[in-house]
This record gives sequence, C-alpha cells and structure tokens, in this order.
Amino acid sequence: MSCCACEILLVEDEFLIALDVKVRLEEAGYRVLPPVASVEDAMAAMDETSVCAAILDMNIRGSTSLPVAERLEREGVPFIFLSGNDTSHLQERFSEHLVLNKPIDYGQLLTRVKEICGF
Repeated sequence: MSCCACEILLVEDEFLIALDVKVRLEEAGYRVLPPVASVEDAMAAMDETSVCAAILDMNIRGSTSLPVAERLEREGVPFIFLSGNDTSHLQERFSEHLVLNKPIDYGQLLTRVKEICGF
C-alpha cells in the first residue's frame, strides 16, 4: 500500500514536536492523520482509518507506545520509533524497526519514511 493512498499515524505527546513532524511530512507530500498522544487514541485512529505507516514516540504520557507497535506489527504496517531516551530494551522485540533519536534529524526522518512507504 502506498503512503499517498492512505495516511501515516503519528503518536507523539509533545504538541510542538507532533505539529512539526506532521507539517514536515505533509510538505514532503505525505498524508498524516492528526497526531494522537495516547495508546487509546492511536488504537481508535487505527480502527477508523487505513494506516500505511506510523511514527511512534517511545514514551507517551508516562507509558510506552509498545501496544501500538505490537498491533502495527501484527497488521503488517511499517513503523519508526522516535525516542529521547535509552532504547536498549527494544533490541530484541523490535530490532528490525528503526529508532530515531530526538532531537529529530528531519532529513533522516524523511529518508526513512520514504523507505518504509516506497514514496
């Protein structure tokens, strides 16, 4: 599924970061759902909309986005983690998924989104 045919899920609880990521992706030609800031909202967004890729902040509101990552993986949807913290605990379970560190290098983010979306 091409990312221009559906939307990218963005899970980020820091408003300014979420807005910046959304705007930069849209400027690059991607369709992005309104950012969500909780696991519950991410799950609801996936129930309502066809998602072709996702960008997940590792830590959201004192929890993690791992339940979202697990669902995306089950559904075959590619995703990228964003993190400002240590991510060594991901190495086993999600070792095949990219982790980009904050502050975000937008050139690298756009390159990686292009790779997972094929656009």
